Amino acid sequence: MTAQPPAVQPQPMPSAGQMTLGPFVSKAWALVTANLVLFIVSYLIFAVLCSIPLVGLIIGGPLMFGFVRIIQKRYKGEPAEIGQVFDGFKDFSKGLVTVLLALVASLCIVIPIVIIIVILSMIPCVGAVLAVLLYICAILALSAGLYFLMPIAALSATSPMDAIKASIKFLFANIGPMVLLSVVTALISMAGAIACGVGVLFTVPLAMTISVIAYNEYYLPNAPAA
Repeated sequence: MTAQPPAVQPQPMPSAGQMTLGPFVSKAWALVTANLVLFIVSYLIFAVLCSIPLVGLIIGGPLMFGFVRIIQKRYKGEPAEIGQVFDGFKDFSKGLVTVLLALVASLCIVIPIVIIIVILSMIPCVGAVLAVLLYICAILALSAGLYFLMPIAALSATSPMDAIKASIKFLFANIGPMVLLSVVTALISMAGAIACGVGVLFTVPLAMTISVIAYNEYYLPNAPAA
């Protein structure tokens, strides 16, 4: 049986499309706590299935699509059920390709950076500092550049490749706000690990809800032209 979450009011979208981090977090908190069973169980299904070697890589994208769409439905005030986490399988190939392209894009950034870091680490003192700074910058660029990839791909007709391009293009137009948004979201997501890891069942859905709200209220009003 699937649980039917209580109805919540749709969240208004500010016409200015500003990056208002505080309201994004507070709206996400309200949405998650109002649909606690729905979000936690849906995410638990996603996490368990994605933990299976190889299988997780194949079905992770479609499951993520389903979870993102559940969040979107509740954000819009529409009913959603736990079983809808599997609705992403209706776009199985798109979900799979999105994850694979994200992995390829990450490797294209990580591999050269690792090589450079190894070279820099051979330089005494200064090299080690530069290597650390380069590593931090690479992580920030990667997380911020792909931040809206999943919402764009899951919630629009945009192809996976165009979704990556759009997310990266949005980063270049909004570097400061996007880095801040991605850092805060990552910190919230990781905070659940403090409670013996169990807390991630709340903090990860919270972080993902923040990204969906930011997609609706920040990305869409300022989306780059195709």
